[in-house]
Amino acid sequence: MLEVPTRLDRADGDVHAAGNPHIQTDARNFLPVADALSKRLAQLDPANTAFYQQQHDDFEKKWRAAISKWEQEAAPLKDVPIVVQHRGFPYINSWLGLKQVAELEPKPGMEPSAAYLGEVLNGLQQHPARMVIRAAYQDDRSSSWISERAHIPAVVLPFTVGGTPQSNDLYAMFDDTIQRLLAGLK
Repeated sequence: MLEVPTRLDRADGDVHAAGNPHIQTDARNFLPVADALSKRLAQLDPANTAFYQQQHDDFEKKWRAAISKWEQEAAPLKDVPIVVQHRGFPYINSWLGLKQVAELEPKPGMEPSAAYLGEVLNGLQQHPARMVIRAAYQDDRSSSWISERAHIPAVVLPFTVGGTPQSNDLYAMFDDTIQRLLAGLK
């Protein structure tokens, strides 16, 4: 887990005690989940162990090929500086090499004030970003405000299956995510 806090204090915002839970934004994280799920199903239903193993093996082969494709497509995103609306993207940042230079929430889960957004905007003078990212379920006011004033695109990511009309399954979610990030570079 990334961003495991060294101390827990509600004054620090909506901090997750076990670390940042948004593992679903890094496609590589689905491999150990699939492995654990397959093993658990075999424990619960030993008569069908071979079936679960075959399903797992098929998924892993297809998923690894998809990861390779996504990583090739996403190569232009490496080292691209971004602003995020919420601390929900450390896994995709780690996976694709995006460089987070600012966050629109002063503390996780806390809406920013106009003064705080002004500080972020001023900080972007020193550390410019290429885009501001938010999850599809989040309110767009803060990201739109920064986008307009910093003259950078606001990119909405599905964040989960069904988060956007294009992300109707797990593969499509990552296809859509990569395409939206690449479109943000233009």
